[in-house]
Amino acid sequence: MEVAAPAPGYVPMRHPGRPHRWSRESIQVALRAWVEQTGRPPRRQDWSGERPDAAPPTQRKWMNEHPRWPSSSCVAAHFGSWSKALHAAGLSARSLTFEDAVAERVEEAWRLAATGHAIRAIADQLGVSVSTVHNYLRARACPECGGPVPTPRAERCIACTAHEPTIQSPWTRDAVCDAIRAWTEEHGRPPTYHEWTPSRSRPGRWEAESPRWPSAAVVCDLYTDRPEPWNAALAEAGAAVGFRRWSDEAIRLALAAYWTRTGCPPTAEDLRASEWRGPTASTLRRRYGSVERAWQALGPVPA
Repeated sequence: MEVAAPAPGYVPMRHPGRPHRWSRESIQVALRAWVEQTGRPPRRQDWSGERPDAAPPTQRKWMNEHPRWPSSSCVAAHFGSWSKALHAAGLSARSLTFEDAVAERVEEAWRLAATGHAIRAIADQLGVSVSTVHNYLRARACPECGGPVPTPRAERCIACTAHEPTIQSPWTRDAVCDAIRAWTEEHGRPPTYHEWTPSRSRPGRWEAESPRWPSAAVVCDLYTDRPEPWNAALAEAGAAVGFRRWSDEAIRLALAAYWTRTGCPPTAEDLRASEWRGPTASTLRRRYGSVERAWQALGPVPA
């Protein structure tokens, strides 16, 4: 009896794959076909090769049938985000933008669980998945700031790792310089560190056009041999560099400008928004111990 040869395993295609293989129309057709076969819209991680050893059944389906379905990065390249692709295909999408911070959602999940609410009820009230609620309830304390760490494999919280690369990037210095020049040509000025820092709570153009632009963390990772990685990238691209180093006076002016505009001191989350024109939260923590202490030392009014 002849034994059939095993089916070939999942082999990632070189990004972005064969040019023009997928269009917006064909991606929408694929999304609807997936719903017909599985009964629900795919999640972003379902269409990726992330952590194949721990892949759930839906992600295993994508890998086994590769390249029948486009990758999540391909979808994002065409639509700007996963949710926008689902909306374009007429499918329901889960919102990834929340008015409250992760720490507040974790605290609320603990409170609801303590009052006897079921996991599904907590998920519905917070607008997250059941698995996310489980992660919230098992959250650990961040060793750096004490905030919650709901991601099982993470060692620190989102706030403390926001400016670090999360995945290995194919970006090179030449490609980064080209991106900086393209951004400058379209906006009339070079990008700021904050504009190229991903944010779920306050998404901007970087998020909408991902993966067109590299993240600030990726840029700095490519220039770790320079004293000021971000400014080094701007200088190499021929772009204007603002502050080489943040002096106390420059930080004082940035805090005063924020106070004039909002009437309140900034939080660490506020410092990730593109409207903030001062140093990063990590810079203030390194210099003064925390964002709050920086305000106490240099803010125009007492906190």
